[in-house]
Amino acid sequence: MTGKTTCVPPRHSIRAAIGSTRSTPRASHPAGRFASHPALSHALAALAAVAIFAAAQPAAAQAVYPTSDAAASAFANALATNDHPAMEKVLGKNFKRYIPTTNIGEDDIYAFLGQWAKGHRIVDDPAPHAGRKSVHLGVGDDGWILPIPIVQTARGWQFNTPAATDEMLTRRIGRNERAAVLTSLAYVDAQNDYRKQTQHYAQKFISSPGKQDGLYWPTTAGEPDSPLGPLAATMPHQIAPGEAYYGYHYRILTSQGAKADGGAQNYVQDGVLSKGFGLVAWPAEYGKTGVMSFIVNQNGQVYEKNLGPQTPRVASTITTFNPDSSWQATQP
Repeated sequence: MTGKTTCVPPRHSIRAAIGSTRSTPRASHPAGRFASHPALSHALAALAAVAIFAAAQPAAAQAVYPTSDAAASAFANALATNDHPAMEKVLGKNFKRYIPTTNIGEDDIYAFLGQWAKGHRIVDDPAPHAGRKSVHLGVGDDGWILPIPIVQTARGWQFNTPAATDEMLTRRIGRNERAAVLTSLAYVDAQNDYRKQTQHYAQKFISSPGKQDGLYWPTTAGEPDSPLGPLAATMPHQIAPGEAYYGYHYRILTSQGAKADGGAQNYVQDGVLSKGFGLVAWPAEYGKTGVMSFIVNQNGQVYEKNLGPQTPRVASTITTFNPDSSWQATQP
């Protein structure tokens, strides 16, 4: 997978959104540690929104501070008091156009301030930015770094919001890719649960009205949950890119190719998906919501591949689970 990630739900949280699971995440991806801090994850996602939206405009009206720590404190204070004029001084005069205030709620602020109180520090960047010394703000005890650099100018220290654009994109892609792998594994769990009830696998995510022929169906109080939850509706590839689950589309595969264990075979027998199952996942917007595409089958090993700028077209041609040498095994 590419990049770093923040605020990614662990495998059980994804299954909680699209169903329930007994599984636990195999978390080794950078910044995945925040999966165990839901409130902080939400807060940091909100702060990430601050970075990505503010980065769209130059910092013409931004204040300059005597020290980098003073700049960091000004940011935290503006956030703590929900002070728009103060945030304008910190991030620039156009911040209201790029930071919807509804993105940052009271719980987000409290979570960030709690981590700020645990500890905050200025982290020196390994290399200067455009010839100027550059640092980042770190908060809490888990090593989270605000992706907006603070740079030293001739007059003092200032947040460099345009410089955050690439880092924010990298983080978002990494987060989405990890979520796609975890979702693929949650899908495997869901198919296995479905088979326990029906003696075969499901050929679609959403059940037909009044039926249980997919991995999700509505339930009432007291009824067992379906293998996937209602957010399974965001998984199919027909969903608009902006509504895709963590920026990825998914499609069920009903056969495997010659490069899969056991060789080429159709998972469908007598119209029933009984011999196995597969899945392909690809970014809804290549280069924006993700880069890598993923495949998995009933064995539970996820493979990844960069399908390139024509990812949607190439993904549409993938009809079998066939991990040849161009696909590499991966973990979340």
